[in-house]
Amino acid sequence: MKAFVFGNARYGVATMVGTIIGVGIFGLPYAASKAGFFTQLFYLGLFTGVFMVLHLMLGEVMLRTTERHRLAGYVGVYFGEAAKKFIELIIVVGTLGGMLAYLLVGGLFLRTLTGGALGTIEQYYIIFWAVMSFILFSGLKMVERIETVMLVFMMAIIALLFVASGPLVDVSNLTFSIPENFFFPYGITLFALAGTAAIPIVRDILKNEERKIKKTIILGTLIPAVLYTIFIFSVVGVTGAGTSEDALTGLSGILGRPLILIGALFGLLVVATSYIVFGLYLKDTLWYDFNIHRKVALWFVLAAPLALVLFQPASFIEIISILGAIFGGTEAIFIILTFRRARRHGDRVPEYQLKIHPAIPYLLVVLFMFGIVYTLVGGKLNL
Repeated sequence: MKAFVFGNARYGVATMVGTIIGVGIFGLPYAASKAGFFTQLFYLGLFTGVFMVLHLMLGEVMLRTTERHRLAGYVGVYFGEAAKKFIELIIVVGTLGGMLAYLLVGGLFLRTLTGGALGTIEQYYIIFWAVMSFILFSGLKMVERIETVMLVFMMAIIALLFVASGPLVDVSNLTFSIPENFFFPYGITLFALAGTAAIPIVRDILKNEERKIKKTIILGTLIPAVLYTIFIFSVVGVTGAGTSEDALTGLSGILGRPLILIGALFGLLVVATSYIVFGLYLKDTLWYDFNIHRKVALWFVLAAPLALVLFQPASFIEIISILGAIFGGTEAIFIILTFRRARRHGDRVPEYQLKIHPAIPYLLVVLFMFGIVYTLVGGKLNL
């Protein structure tokens, strides 16, 4: 265990946690305020288990396949070019949408930290984008180190918010529920827990140490769920039905500006880590699976989010809810189908084999299909 914790696996865990804990964390308290604290905890517990299985499925697919790909490439290997092209489109649009949400919120947090001294919100988007672009240019090694440092800061800041808000928690804020909004947290929670973009990077980090991948995935999925629970409690327990969409603004008049600045720093860190890993994932998808030249793929990843943010899109809550339910759900279904095909046709003996009941893949497909249809037909899950 000691060798696992202090070896390269710590970079893998940090990468997963940094990818999963993104802008979605700030939507979770708002979702809890709309549907109820325990309703949100139900979704958080359900999808933690679901994504534990999905992440392990994708990890096993990679270990059963000699060729190195991202998700789209594995879909192509086991289902052909038509399926590959479809999932490529889903991944590109979904990842760009995620980077757009990160860019929106990253600019907001950066403005909060500086008090707006550097200009308009559009100028803050450009500043945040420029810093992230520099890091993306620096490659995987810099990201590994940054993820590890940022993970420590994230855990410390969540602990500080928990301690500061604890005496102000009102139990009545945690016990109410709004049944008509029961499905509101669905897409937001799905988006907040998805970490499939990190799995290929974890394999890169653990090259020649593939036996550690399973424990890395499990730990990297559980840590965000624990931190999310603490964060939701700390925010909703204080602000209740008045919780703001970004979680932190509603606390400003209660906890004071110093703590809000610390919270904004935390927000900037979590958004930055996910933006970086999503950018690397999209670049590698274009490079490995679209066969686009690496430099061209990188320039596309750098330029596209900035171009999109200038169109003044909808709120990040709407963006992440749709991305989670529709794009995340579709991607999850393809992971399940590819996992089943790889078990029959893989050309490599994996370092681990996921042991689950045969009915679970079918139940998961039904769950994600329901979310996709309900979002399309039912109006963005009560948004």
